[in-house]
Amino acid sequence: MVYHALFWLCYYVFGALISLSIHHIYDPRFYAELLSLLPPDMLMVYVNLYLLVPAFLLTRKYPLYFLTVLLTMSATSAINIWLHHLYTINGSPFFSGNSELTVPNFATQLINCIYLVGLTTGLKFFKDSMEQRRRIREQEKQQIALELNFLKAQVHPHFFFNTLNNLYSLTLQKSDLAPEVVLKLSSLMSYMLYESSAPYVPLEKEIANLEDYIALERLRFGNRLSLSFEKDVSPNPPQIQSGSPRIPPDPIRIPPLILLTFVENSFKHGISQTIGDGRIDISIKAEGNNLVFSINNSIAEPMHPTGEPLSTRNGLGLQNVVRRLDLLYGSNYHLDKSQTPAAFRITLKIPLT
Repeated sequence: MVYHALFWLCYYVFGALISLSIHHIYDPRFYAELLSLLPPDMLMVYVNLYLLVPAFLLTRKYPLYFLTVLLTMSATSAINIWLHHLYTINGSPFFSGNSELTVPNFATQLINCIYLVGLTTGLKFFKDSMEQRRRIREQEKQQIALELNFLKAQVHPHFFFNTLNNLYSLTLQKSDLAPEVVLKLSSLMSYMLYESSAPYVPLEKEIANLEDYIALERLRFGNRLSLSFEKDVSPNPPQIQSGSPRIPPDPIRIPPLILLTFVENSFKHGISQTIGDGRIDISIKAEGNNLVFSINNSIAEPMHPTGEPLSTRNGLGLQNVVRRLDLLYGSNYHLDKSQTPAAFRITLKIPLT
């Protein structure tokens, strides 16, 4: 409604300025009479936009649309000429030159109507096009959000299934470590259920969650596991002018549970498949505007005959995390997977948020 009022105000002011600058009319009576000519034009425009366009133009009944819109513009032209005549016989000198229903006067009025109908129809189609694009973008965002939530939700059962298997193994052994495993698992569940619902979480919370998971796996594997976890993720301090208060930098944020999948995969396809000792090296570093995560684990399984690592061929967790990265970052991330007969390595680089 505001846009409509603004359009008609501009349309009236434009006509008034032309009359003032070209015809040098200063009589207020003329501008009052000019204002009274707006209702027929407004009626013509809204009949076209809300009746003729939906009924005929959008349904591709083009001959019927052009016929009806021509009749509407002709009727409006005749009404405007009649109003000019009415003002003239009541003593107004401003419309005496076009107050008669002649071919030139009718043609002049019809051209004005064509201009007004064309302008408003074009604006309507432009507005509808922008609104449709906005709806499509919104639907795409909603679809991506739904898919991300679905992929994130798949992390929970996949992870808990593996962890519960570990707990089951300890209980069969009547291990004193089982209560501590339950405590760590409770902490992990709390993070996944209550804190990982946000699109992005502070990196320190994600690291704390990784450390809980690693601690749980240490309880499981004991001295068989040799693990290093290198962290260098301090955000760059902001530039501070002399005398300005020192403001702490914003924390780094990343999508939740992205890194956990890679760590879990290293345990599942690394040390758990090894009879003897195994090693895992994890590194998280902030390098410029990127976060670089790498994980290297020892393996005991051979390469597939095609050259593809067996440990990554059908992993549901890795498939999900790659799909999440595609949806979140598009082409603005880098994931590299490599394998030797003795080790498997993943390096992930994502933009800092």
